[in-house]
Amino acid sequence: MNVLVDMTHITPDKLYASLSIYVFRILDAMPAAERKHFTLLIPSELEDFTRRRYPEYAYLLFPATRAHVSRHKLLRIAQQIRVYRRIVNSSGCDILFIANDLYPYTHIRTRLKKVVVIHDLKVIKETPCSWSGKIARYLNFRFYASFMKHAEVVVAISNYTRQDILTHYPSVRPEKIKVIYNSVLLAKEAVSPFKKSSAPEDYLLYVNTLQPHKNPLTLLKAFQLLKDKISHSLVLVGKETSYWKEELLPYLQAHQLESRILHLQNLREEELRYLYEHARLFVTPSLREGFGYTPIEAALCQCPVVCSTCEALPDTTRRQLVYYQPPQDAEALAETLLRTLQNPPSPARRAQIAADYQDAYSCARQVQDFLTLFHHC
Repeated sequence: MNVLVDMTHITPDKLYASLSIYVFRILDAMPAAERKHFTLLIPSELEDFTRRRYPEYAYLLFPATRAHVSRHKLLRIAQQIRVYRRIVNSSGCDILFIANDLYPYTHIRTRLKKVVVIHDLKVIKETPCSWSGKIARYLNFRFYASFMKHAEVVVAISNYTRQDILTHYPSVRPEKIKVIYNSVLLAKEAVSPFKKSSAPEDYLLYVNTLQPHKNPLTLLKAFQLLKDKISHSLVLVGKETSYWKEELLPYLQAHQLESRILHLQNLREEELRYLYEHARLFVTPSLREGFGYTPIEAALCQCPVVCSTCEALPDTTRRQLVYYQPPQDAEALAETLLRTLQNPPSPARRAQIAADYQDAYSCARQVQDFLTLFHHC
């Protein structure tokens, strides 16, 4: 068994993107005896990084990223398909493992058996407003159809994602889809992101992208309802977006919440761990989740968690947290937050949840599941 790991989506500016981290965790946890069976397919500009971080792995270069091919989209895709097929077919490997999605050249048929990962289908589930959006949605729908058709095995990262695939693509055989949950890994140390003068004594915590499908506006509305009943601050962690500037910031300014809300971004993993460990409560009001790392990370740090029941969250959090619904009901969220602050899960219960998650989402378990799958292929 020789596996070619597609890492062509990982360029130097995407080393900390979620899909990059997904692949790195698998490679980092791979037993030393198995590494000789894996070859990494990397963009040319990642060669120095790969030599330093993964000297035990063989690698092949993919010289067809945007920096090397035509800027014209159709010509670029045609060039990438030609180069990709040639390199993959001549790699000497048996299995092509693709953990990224929506890269047009990866949907093609190759001589290798393909194992592909579907993280979520949100790009085909949103209702586009413009014609260009409708065209993009259709093209994405067709891409996934071809991506899965040419695969030997489709890996879904949760039972929810597996059911989503079967719902939107009924032609895919159920036995072709295997569920392998993501691994969840925390930094070994915790470092405060606050200056001593700015550290809040008590705070609620939100860590996620500041986009509509993560539903942070409902959290702000719930906090507005609670602000006179609790003394806590609200810490929001997420990169500044147009939604933050145009919707969230005006809302908190209109309701005089600036002094109670701290917005942080570009934090290191050690700083995130500190926030999880010191928060009184973690909140995830998300509307779209194929997996949902952050409530699991918070629970691993034994922080009480209030969670929506959307999509994969009840499955991946193993129905062990505090839940509220419907997700866009600010009053229901405010009531659940207040009740949980006043009567949080016991330390023993939080320790039990953390131990369960530690076992279920260990890197070693994820890697062993993939090794078993590759050998069966």
